[in-house]
Amino acid sequence: MYHFLKRYIFQNNFSSPIEDKLIKGGCKVLDARSGTGTWLLDLSNKYENSFFFGVENIPLYPQEIKPNNLEFIDADVIKGLSFHDNEFDFTHLENMGLVLTPDQWDFVLSELIRVTKPGGYIEVSDRRNSNNGEGPILRKVSEAFWATRSKQNVNFKLIYNIDSKFELQPNIGKVHRIEKDLIMGPNGGKAGLVMQDISLSFYASELAVKSLSKEIGISEEEYKNMVEKDLIEEYKQTSPVITHVRFW
Repeated sequence: MYHFLKRYIFQNNFSSPIEDKLIKGGCKVLDARSGTGTWLLDLSNKYENSFFFGVENIPLYPQEIKPNNLEFIDADVIKGLSFHDNEFDFTHLENMGLVLTPDQWDFVLSELIRVTKPGGYIEVSDRRNSNNGEGPILRKVSEAFWATRSKQNVNFKLIYNIDSKFELQPNIGKVHRIEKDLIMGPNGGKAGLVMQDISLSFYASELAVKSLSKEIGISEEEYKNMVEKDLIEEYKQTSPVITHVRFW
């Protein structure tokens, strides 16, 4: 669901000017943390004459039913990529802002640069939450989440200026960025309701219930009530802004 929401927000699956090569064919594309593989499945079906590779250390992706021009590899980008130097025309990474430590960011970016051909494109996309328009309940649960990630040495604010990290790497030209704002909740229309559902499904997950209730200092039952009832009501009265950003 989230993949299709982002495609709707940006009106494309990517912002790098690579489509002509994809259409022409023979283009090699790497998704360095492919997750369920939805992004790659979408592209590999659309651009049948190009070749797509996904790296993921958790087997969430389809292992049998997939296009012939798509291959998934069981590996972890944080530990390095097994590909040759200058192998890909387009490399892609998304939703890692709440996963990577600063040192891991430096290493992963260097690996993306290493496997990308000169003149190729690297695109990093993520989202950042602001305090604009959010209510006290959303602020409480989101700050609890940021706190749990900070304890793992994850600086979620790094994604705000990942372009500066790119520019410190060798052989990188001008880094472009595009941002799209979305109001989460019913005040953001259909897209806002989809984003609300995505947010609630995360905050109501078993892992979030256990870790965030502990971080806030309330019982799991109190936390569930706050998220499943109070937060939904708060969304109706507020207009929290979520910013999706792409760098290439």
